[in-house]
Amino acid sequence: MAGPAVHVEGLIKRFKTTTALAGVDLDVEEGTVFGLLGPNGAGKTTLVRVLATLLAPDAGRAEVFGRNVVDDPAGVRELLGLTGQFAAVDEMLTGRENLQMFGRLFDLPPREARRRADELLERFDLADAADRPARTYSGGMRRRLDLASSLLTRPRMLFLDEPTTGLDPRSRNEIWSVVRELVHEGTTLLLTTQYLEEADQLADQIAVIDHGRVIAQGTGNELKDQIGGQILEVELARAGERDRAQAVLAGIGCGHPEPGDRLAQLTLPAPRDGLAMIEEAASELRKAGIAVSDLGLRRPTLDDVFLQLTGVAPSENGAAAEVATGDGQPRPARRRLRRAPVASVPAVSPAALRRPSPLRHLSPRELRGDLTDARVVSGRNLRHFIRQPDLLVFSTIQPIMFVLLFTYVFGGAISHSLPPGVSYIDYLLPGILVQSVTFRASMTAIGLTDDLTLGVIDRFRSMPMARSAVLIGRTAADLVRNVLIILLMVVVGYIIGFRFHAGIPQAVASIALVSAFGLALSWIFAFVAFTVRSAEAAQSAGFVVLFPLVFASSVFVPVSSMPSWLQAFAKVSPVTLTADAARSLALVPGVPSSLGEAVAWIAGLMAVFIPLSVWRYRRMS
Repeated sequence: MAGPAVHVEGLIKRFKTTTALAGVDLDVEEGTVFGLLGPNGAGKTTLVRVLATLLAPDAGRAEVFGRNVVDDPAGVRELLGLTGQFAAVDEMLTGRENLQMFGRLFDLPPREARRRADELLERFDLADAADRPARTYSGGMRRRLDLASSLLTRPRMLFLDEPTTGLDPRSRNEIWSVVRELVHEGTTLLLTTQYLEEADQLADQIAVIDHGRVIAQGTGNELKDQIGGQILEVELARAGERDRAQAVLAGIGCGHPEPGDRLAQLTLPAPRDGLAMIEEAASELRKAGIAVSDLGLRRPTLDDVFLQLTGVAPSENGAAAEVATGDGQPRPARRRLRRAPVASVPAVSPAALRRPSPLRHLSPRELRGDLTDARVVSGRNLRHFIRQPDLLVFSTIQPIMFVLLFTYVFGGAISHSLPPGVSYIDYLLPGILVQSVTFRASMTAIGLTDDLTLGVIDRFRSMPMARSAVLIGRTAADLVRNVLIILLMVVVGYIIGFRFHAGIPQAVASIALVSAFGLALSWIFAFVAFTVRSAEAAQSAGFVVLFPLVFASSVFVPVSSMPSWLQAFAKVSPVTLTADAARSLALVPGVPSSLGEAVAWIAGLMAVFIPLSVWRYRRMS
């Protein structure tokens, strides 16, 4: 279609009191590499996240191949691939499994997903490591796998957000080679980087962004020409004389001298006759008694452009290093070239950004697609459970130890407080099932916060997949995990004497009730995950909340054996009500008196925390 691949006009994005984008205007031509340069905090990543539909702008317009990122985010996601600042690959899955999973989420049929995965593993030199877990990959291999996962459907637009940060030179060159191949095949790339050599090597057009504004734009050579024809470079014999030399060179009228790569080095623009400037600089330094080991002219580099425009110099690892003045404060840029005016563009309606998508009738094909996405994400989460020994131990050995210890160590002391004719193992096991799913619920939050930290959820959100699949896939996997653990615990219980005395239908109802309670708690911790966004904080919250609920309940002992002040809390606790209802279903024919209250708790928790989780998830935009 006619027009640019990306059109941005007057784009504004604020985070509370911070303005990340202050009226960005730029166009990216189709089939080119567009480089976006800027120091840390300049707004590069925010711009990419807006274009990738991960953030909603506060004002302005942004379009990808004519599709508005606010009005048609699903359409935009069908056209793009995203490689963020960190390799957003699943470390528990193999390289092949990662690509096949993303292929299925890109709506590729299973056979096509496998074929494309094999092709990309070969193309990115990962075939030999295809069946190894991604956690065993080097940084360069993870980056290549991350890039490969963005190319499963050959996107028309690819966003690369600092794709080579932290890589060794060999890995960086491999990524550069892939970028050149993609452009040759017709893909349009928007590349953010702090490596100026990278922009010089790859970008057809470059925009320099600082404090949320595009302050210069052009080809690499055009930007260099704006600095001036040449750079005067002075190497002092003694670094201690740098301050005096700066004052002397400032007086020859060719600009403010800047520190170079070394302490004894100074550079300054040479917009007039270079030889005359060398003679004048040498003469003034000689008069001041400042010894010089080298003095010469060179053509400007993008480093010089970066320094002149932003007031900071790029460091060796790509991060922007501030150029400090004598008082320790960063020196402001002295020159702003071709500052882009802020266009007068109407603000995006806040109500339009906040309102949920309107309800729509799903066709059978769309419904199958949404269910497929949820099933793929659930399968991925179940693999995590199977492949992490610490999770397996925590989820199986710990509740088994509780059963054995409480039965054989504490059973004699507790049995006298039980109803007549009830053995302690019959009383204990239904409570241990409730305890087990209660403690496991915090794993929902830990898994989601890990995915947030690794960028996996951002990868999911940038793909044309059902947004609901992330939450449903996580909680459904936790539900399956809980059912499997419950069945294992029942087997262990039968070995040491437990029996379902009320028949098979009530046994199934007891297991279903405990599983539903675990599902409700999973939704609580999904909300916790999107609120605290830290695995450590989520784990701490789980400990603080769940331990009192479990131990101040009827899980291990009858409520009647507790102090009177504690009984008031324990009797209304959802853990007690669920444990009592599950226990009655397992042991006594008929409908338990506590079943209605337990079901009401479960329904109420879901009614509150499913919408809250969805709301917090949507607020990520």
